[in-house]
Amino acid sequence: MKTTIKREAERIEVRRMILDAARRLFIEGGYANVPIRQIAAAVDYSPAALYRYFKTKDEIIAALKEEGFRLLMSRELFPRSPSEASPIERLRHFFWGVYDFAKLYPEYFYLMFLDRSAPRAPRRSPALRVVTEMYAHVGELLEDCVEAGDVKPGLDALTVYNVIVSSVHGIAALYVCDRLAEGTDPDALAHAVLDTAIAGIRSGSLAGINTAMRHRSKARPQARRPRRRHLRRGKPARPS
Repeated sequence: MKTTIKREAERIEVRRMILDAARRLFIEGGYANVPIRQIAAAVDYSPAALYRYFKTKDEIIAALKEEGFRLLMSRELFPRSPSEASPIERLRHFFWGVYDFAKLYPEYFYLMFLDRSAPRAPRRSPALRVVTEMYAHVGELLEDCVEAGDVKPGLDALTVYNVIVSSVHGIAALYVCDRLAEGTDPDALAHAVLDTAIAGIRSGSLAGINTAMRHRSKARPQARRPRRRHLRRGKPARPS
């Protein structure tokens, strides 16, 4: 008779196998184009057997996104500078982690941010709880920056996060989808983008601005994605 510990270990192993297969299939074909029976076939399970681990395809993508956000947070919080670094440099290193994440985990980045056919994470999902933790950390970094005189007081932490992360997402998406102009140094471009965004924060350009959504808009229709054969893979981002 199997022990409880052994059964749980087997369950974790099978879940991992399912998630890895699903991630590969979603990247190759697009989330909307991969039925759950195809995922089951990839791991030699019947759809009925797969339901013991994930009841829907949405549960699978939600689990992958949670993994991705935790990996993203691990890169944003990854120590890259000596402890005596200025608060503004620590803020800069935090956002460099977004680009670093895209280079280290391009498949997760694609599924989290680029495949429009994949559903958004539910409001109370573990993935969005991780995002909330990121916002809180940015707030702490901004307070340190204000105390050090690096930025003006009164900035909205969520707005700062949204503005800078959107800037970095641009270069990250171009890298992941292999759409940078030939001969472009992606790390140098990422440094320039981030430096420009940080300079804007320091200049006070976001004073009094709040990007929080005030009116819920109608959900956009989910787009079907063409088949993707592969994503660009590259070495980890060069630390600044």
